Amino acid sequence: MLLMFGCKEDEVSRIEPQGNFAVNFTLPEGDITAPAKVLLTNRSKYSEKYLWKFPEGKALTKEGLVDRESSEALVPDTIYYDLPGEYKVTLVAWQGGKIDSVTKSVNVIKMQPQIVLPANIGIMAEVEFSANVFKYPGQEGTYSWDFGEPGLVSTEAKPKVTFQNEGVHTVTLAFNDGEETLTTTVQVNVRGELTKALYFTDIITKKIYKYQFKQLTAPVTTQLPHSLGSHPLSLSVYNDRVFITEAGNNAWFITSANADGRIYSTNLGGTNDITLTTATGIYQQDPFAHEIDPATGILYFLTRNFNVRAISTTGQDLTYPTTQKLGIVVGNAAGVTTVFNWVDGGVRVVDGEIWYSKHANGKGLYRFNLTTNAFLGRIGSLEEVKIRSFVVDSKNGKIYFYVNSIGGNLTPGLYRCDINGANIVLIDNLSNLSQEGSGTEILGITGMALDTDPDDGSAGYLYYGFRAVTDVNNLGAVVGTGANSGIKKYALDGSKPAEFLIKGYAPYGIGIDHTKR
Repeated sequence: MLLMFGCKEDEVSRIEPQGNFAVNFTLPEGDITAPAKVLLTNRSKYSEKYLWKFPEGKALTKEGLVDRESSEALVPDTIYYDLPGEYKVTLVAWQGGKIDSVTKSVNVIKMQPQIVLPANIGIMAEVEFSANVFKYPGQEGTYSWDFGEPGLVSTEAKPKVTFQNEGVHTVTLAFNDGEETLTTTVQVNVRGELTKALYFTDIITKKIYKYQFKQLTAPVTTQLPHSLGSHPLSLSVYNDRVFITEAGNNAWFITSANADGRIYSTNLGGTNDITLTTATGIYQQDPFAHEIDPATGILYFLTRNFNVRAISTTGQDLTYPTTQKLGIVVGNAAGVTTVFNWVDGGVRVVDGEIWYSKHANGKGLYRFNLTTNAFLGRIGSLEEVKIRSFVVDSKNGKIYFYVNSIGGNLTPGLYRCDINGANIVLIDNLSNLSQEGSGTEILGITGMALDTDPDDGSAGYLYYGFRAVTDVNNLGAVVGTGANSGIKKYALDGSKPAEFLIKGYAPYGIGIDHTKR
């Protein structure tokens, strides 16, 4: 049987609460700090109406703070307490003829000062600090800041400061609100100046060094832990690693010796040594100069006189390359009948081409296509010049090259010319340079590096290693302290003569990390 009942909507207004009557509410968890917004949660059971009492409570409205000390809502609006103190909250509830209440204390404490940190804190750059603090009405309070450097203090609410030293600093704020002093601290990491760095080898200590091109503070030279061999002739920085071609003990002509060189890399801190490959065969196979193509990560290198080879920078303990990537033949060197035993000089990747030079019995600067290996020609006016090392400034259309023996009417020294070989100018006669080597196979300058966009805003510099004969004699033995040796620089705009950047080191290979760190 289906029974149906009907009623008007207003005949049943509510269902009487049934069950165990209980009154309760909860406060927010954790500390409540002034000025505080307090949200109360009603946990009562089976109640039919409520009365909240919160003396000294306020409400935050669009018009501002207004007194609101009671509410009959199931859940009252947020209560606002602007001052620290202990406040009572009472909830009264009814069920039929029953009435019950519960009272709890709301403990509002002062907000501890909170330091607001500026973004990107670095040395020699003004930054502004501030703080969120509790203030009594009508009082501003007083500030006492200490930024962790001698004399770097302030009593301002929003001090502007300039850190002199990099590293972790403890910043302390003591704020007096008129009744008591509250103190807070925070540690901040002040970054050093982001700079490029010059990496170079030193045969006196047999270590790698990093020279940071700082502008805001004094430049810093740091010794890395890695130990070098006897002839680290070439160095470059690529993909966050330092690559070195080590020629071993026999870097010039002798009657016979075994190869003992290798190509390897370390991280920028001078650790995590990884061998790409180790030379095999006779000493003439030892690796000398190298260049990394940044587009492919391929390292091109020269042996003593067996032309250009190639190996990946991501390899490890690879078989030593014996196949020539490309090589100069009689047809490339017009006017000669043989190129046998022409000694290799330097190698560079230039705008999709490989350039490399010959010296000793050889001569000239040669260009090959990087992809097809096709011979593209020789640099005019340099056909008879014996070039030990060189670097190409594509931005300004210049070549800088070191001549280690007489050829093409040029005596030994460091020269500059246009990118087509014209307008040859001597820029450093390299007086007192060590003549380590034999005959026309002088090592001389093996490391050269360019910076055409330096942080000092100038036109740029050429950097090269200089080993004085009073520090490294003509037999390659260390005989001095490095007092007359070091890294020299030449301003690319020709505004001043070549000069020492730093002294006290006897470098072979050098290279620039162009990433600011």
